[in-house]
Amino acid sequence: MMNKEKFLKIFNDDKDIIDKKVKSYFSPDGILEEAMAYATGGGKRIRAFLYLECKKMFSCNLCENDYKFALALEFIHAYSLVHDDLPAMDNDDFRRGQPSTHKKYGEDIGILTGDALLNEAAIMLFQLAKDNDSYIKAGLYILQRASRFGMIGGQVLDLRRGASYDLDYLLDVYKKKTSDLFKAACVSAGLASRVSKEYLEKIEIFASNLGLAFQIQDDLLEETYEDELNILNVMSKDEAIVLLDKVNKRAKDSIKDFQNNEVLSYLIDYLSSRSY
Repeated sequence: MMNKEKFLKIFNDDKDIIDKKVKSYFSPDGILEEAMAYATGGGKRIRAFLYLECKKMFSCNLCENDYKFALALEFIHAYSLVHDDLPAMDNDDFRRGQPSTHKKYGEDIGILTGDALLNEAAIMLFQLAKDNDSYIKAGLYILQRASRFGMIGGQVLDLRRGASYDLDYLLDVYKKKTSDLFKAACVSAGLASRVSKEYLEKIEIFASNLGLAFQIQDDLLEETYEDELNILNVMSKDEAIVLLDKVNKRAKDSIKDFQNNEVLSYLIDYLSSRSY
């Protein structure tokens, strides 16, 4: 039976492994690699965690290549944050309590850092696919979800939103900008494990709703949101909590028939009850 103590042990163990692999990946001997190390040096590692735990659920074993695959996911996520923080995008001076990458290294290096991290992730995915063909479809799926059809497309919608927007528009942004990288983590684990089409469809539904719930909870934690994309600008807090519960239920229902689903099931409530 999963409980908080057991879950946090698994979550933190996975995070510690990824943190160590990120730290050892770079040996900063120049400003670009130093900036890449800086940009990838923190965070919850949720996308990597999702890939690793979905892979365990589907195939019950991990290899070194799986940690490399999880690392590529983290690099893609980090690149997106570096670019999101730029003055031409969200214009954020801080990320995770520290100066954002472009504030520390300059806007020029900030742009190149994001470019370099995306390229690094692609190199890793191609290398994995070359060495083991089970990663071919998984790598392709990740890049598709991070592309103009997914995460980047969501950022465009966010940047080009009007002064007013409705719930459908907001959810479309969140599904692309946030859920699609959650889907990249979960579905790619299924593809690498060669699971059935039925399982792929169910884990995609899980990831889509988990990402949406993650973003709704982020919105609920915001103190200042009037000038931003936030669900509290289109509905009351009570209504948003009701919607969050519905989204979480869809996530739980989608994986209820999976064996060894305790970690993912617990994660749903954990992410929606977090205070940061």
